Amino acid sequence: MWASDYPHPDSTWPDSREVIQRQMRSLSPAIQKKILRENALRLYGL
Repeated sequence: MWASDYPHPDSTWPDSREVIQRQMRSLSPAIQKKILRENALRLYGL
């Protein structure tokens, strides 16, 4: 899972989208989707 650690002052927010693009650019869209969405949904039963 990916996290921004918002609202702490040393988090990636408000630049989270740019950080995600930079960190995930070498990963396939399917893997990105798992890291950014699906793993959290499964973990929290949503």
